Amino acid sequence: MPARTESMASRPIKRAVSKLKKATTTQTQKGTVSTNEAEQSSPVDGADSLDTTAADSGVSIDKSVFLRKFVENALQQFKEGNPEEYYKLVKVFTFSKYTSYITVEKYVEEVTPWIPAVSANISALGIAYRELVTTIFSSDWVVCSDEQFVHRYATLCLQILSAHPTWVPQAISAFVRWFTYGARDKETAAAPMVHDHLHALVKEIYCTIPTCGTSLAAALVDACPFKAAKPNVQVLFVQNALRCLDYATGIRRQVLQLVLNYTIQIDVEVQVELEDLESESEDEDEDEADNGAHGSAEEGIFEFEEEEDTKDGIVDRSSENEASASESGSDSESESGSDSGSDSEYGGSDDLDDVNYNARKAVVKLDAVMSTLFTWLEKNFQRDTTATDELPESAFQLYLAFLDLFNVIVLPTFKSRYTQFLLFFLCSRDPQYADVFLGTMMGNVGEPIRTQAQDKVSSVTKVAAASYLGSFVARAKFLTPKIVRSVVGVLVQWANAYLDWQEQMLKDNAAGLDDQKQQQQQQKARPLYSQVVGGSSGPTQFSDFERHAVFYAVTQAILYMFCFRWRDLAEASGGGPLVETELDSLHWCHEVEGMQRVVFSKLNPLRACAPAVAQQFASVSSQTNFMFCYVMLQQNRRSNNAESSAAAASSTTNGGGVPGGSTSSLMMTSSNHILRVDLDTFFPFDPMALPISRNFIDPIYFEWKDVGSESTEDEESDEEDNGEKDDETNDNEAGVVDQMIAMSISPITPLSALPGGAF
Repeated sequence: MPARTESMASRPIKRAVSKLKKATTTQTQKGTVSTNEAEQSSPVDGADSLDTTAADSGVSIDKSVFLRKFVENALQQFKEGNPEEYYKLVKVFTFSKYTSYITVEKYVEEVTPWIPAVSANISALGIAYRELVTTIFSSDWVVCSDEQFVHRYATLCLQILSAHPTWVPQAISAFVRWFTYGARDKETAAAPMVHDHLHALVKEIYCTIPTCGTSLAAALVDACPFKAAKPNVQVLFVQNALRCLDYATGIRRQVLQLVLNYTIQIDVEVQVELEDLESESEDEDEDEADNGAHGSAEEGIFEFEEEEDTKDGIVDRSSENEASASESGSDSESESGSDSGSDSEYGGSDDLDDVNYNARKAVVKLDAVMSTLFTWLEKNFQRDTTATDELPESAFQLYLAFLDLFNVIVLPTFKSRYTQFLLFFLCSRDPQYADVFLGTMMGNVGEPIRTQAQDKVSSVTKVAAASYLGSFVARAKFLTPKIVRSVVGVLVQWANAYLDWQEQMLKDNAAGLDDQKQQQQQQKARPLYSQVVGGSSGPTQFSDFERHAVFYAVTQAILYMFCFRWRDLAEASGGGPLVETELDSLHWCHEVEGMQRVVFSKLNPLRACAPAVAQQFASVSSQTNFMFCYVMLQQNRRSNNAESSAAAASSTTNGGGVPGGSTSSLMMTSSNHILRVDLDTFFPFDPMALPISRNFIDPIYFEWKDVGSESTEDEESDEEDNGEKDDETNDNEAGVVDQMIAMSISPITPLSALPGGAF
C-alpha cells in the first residue's frame, strides 16, 4: 500500500515535466521572444524556466533531470521522423571560434550543463545521429582555457568512442586538424595549450582503443600540409606528428615514413629549383654571348658554387626571404597558410627571378623542417648521465627504424641533398650506430662476384650505397682512424676481388670453352673489355661504363676517402705522430696495399670517376708520395679529345643521329649517361648549407684540409714567393679543391664532355 501511494504521488511531477516541456516548445513556436533572442535560445533557456515554474507549483525539479529527458526525447523523436528538437541539440554544441556569434566563455557556460545529459544517453549515439556526434568532435572546444570544462568535454568524446568505436576515424581526423593551430599570429599564444589538450585526449583514446593507431596514421597523412604551405605551418605539423610517437609507439614507422617522405619532397624541390636556376643562368649567359654582351657570368644569381659563399649565400638569401615574408605578411596571408604570391610582390615577372625566389623559398622551408627534426632527434637520443651514460635500448630501436626507412626512401633518391644528414647526425650519437650504417651500406654494395640473387639489387642502388660509404667516411669527424682504415681496406679488397674475377673470366674465355658453356658464363659475368675505346695500349683501355658501374663507384669512394682522410691511413716512419711538413717518409697502413693495382688496372677507373676526384687524388697521392698517376690522367684526356672528335664526325656522317643509328646503341648511351651523371654529381654528404640546421652538423663535420695545411707561416710565405707559373698551377689546383668541397652543387657535366661520352 505505501508503494502504491508513492507511485501515485510521483505522477503529478511527471505530468508537470511534460507540461513544462510542451509550454517551452509552444512559447518558442509562437514567437513570444524577439528575433535575436530566438537565435540565441536553446534548450538551456527552457531548463532555466523549469526551476521558476516548478517553484511556483511547489514542485522542485532538478535541471539535470530535465536536460537528460530532453536529450532522450530529442533522439527518440528524430528516430521517429521529427528532427526539430534534435537539431536544437546539435545547435547547442555547434561552435567555431572565428564564425560563431558567441564568445568562448558563453559557449562554455551554455554547453557545460549539457555534457552530463548527453553522457547519460551515450549508448543511443549510433550511426543514425551522425550530425550530433560529428558536431561534438569538430567543435572548437580545445581553444577553451577552462581546464575543468576541457576535461569534461574530452571525457564525453572518450565515452562516445569507447561505446561506439566506429566513430574513431572521424574523431581522430577532427582532432588532428588542430596540429597546425598556431600558424596565425593571433593563435601563437594559445597554441601550446591547445596542443596539450589534443595530445592528452589522443593519448587516452590510443590507450583505451589500441586499434585506433591505423586511424591516427591515416589522419596524419590526410592532414599533412601541402608543400606550398608556410614554413611555420609545416613546422607545427611535424612537431605534433612526432609528438604522437611519445605515446603511439605502434605507429612509429608510419609517422617517421610520413615525415621523411615529406622532408625529402621539399629537399628534392630545392635541388630541382637550383638546377633550374643554373640552367636559366647558363641560357642567359649564352644569349649575352650571342648578342656580344661582355657581362661576367659570376654576376648571375647562381652563387651557391663558391665555397666562400656556401655558408653565407644561403644564409643571406634565407634571411632576406624571411624578412620579406614577415614584412609583407598580413593577417589574410597568415590565415591562408600559404606563401604563394604574385610576381609584382616579389620583384617582377622575369622567369629567372621566379626561379631564384622559388629556390630561396624552398631552402627556408627545408631548413625549418630539418631543424625541427634535428631538435626532436637530439631530445630522443640523450644519454642517461645518471646511470651508465649509455643510450637506452629504445633509442637504438628508433635508430634502426630510421635506418630502415633510409634504405627505402633516401638511398634511391639521387637528388636528395640534405635529408640524409638526419642519419649522419644519428650515427654521431653512438659508435655502434655508425658501424651498423657502414655495414648496411656495404651489404647494399654486395659481393664483387654477382650471383643471381644479388642481381636483384639494381646497379643504381649499389652505386648509391658506394657513394654514401665514401662520402660518409670522408666527412664524419666522429669516426676513429681504425674505422676509416677498416672501411678503406674492405673496399680495396672488394675492388681487387672484382679484378680477380674479371681476369678469371678472361682466362676461361681464352681457354676455349664450348659455345654453350661460354654463353652461360657470359650471361653470369659480362666480359671485362666488352667495348674498348682508344687503342690497346695498356691502361688507356676503357670498357663501357654501365657494365662496371659498381666497380667504378667503389673505386671513386676509395679515392674520395683517401683525399680527405689520408692522414688516418698513414703515420710517420718512426711510428710517431704525422707531421705534414715531412711527407717523404710516410708509412702507409696495410689496408691500402692493393690501391695501386686498382688505380692502374685496365678498367682505368681514373677515367670513369668524376674528373675533380681523379684530379685531386692525383694531387694528394703525389704530394704524399703514395703513387703518381698524372701520366694516366694525360692519356685519358687525349683519349677523350679523340673520342669527341670521332663522335662529332660520326654524327655528321649519320645525319646527326646516334653513331651506328641503332636503337640499342641509343639505349646504351642513355643508360651510361644516367649512371655517369649520378657518379659524377652525387656526393651525399657535401657541406650542409642550411643556416639553422648546420648548427647540428658543423661540430661533427670534417672540413677539407689541403695537404701541408699545418705548415708554419714562414714556409707558407716562402711558397708565395715562387713565380707566376707556380701561382697559375696553384690556381688550377684550387679550382679542383673547390669542386671537391662543393661537389654536388657543381654544374652537371654534359654528356659530350664526360669520359667515354661518345659511347
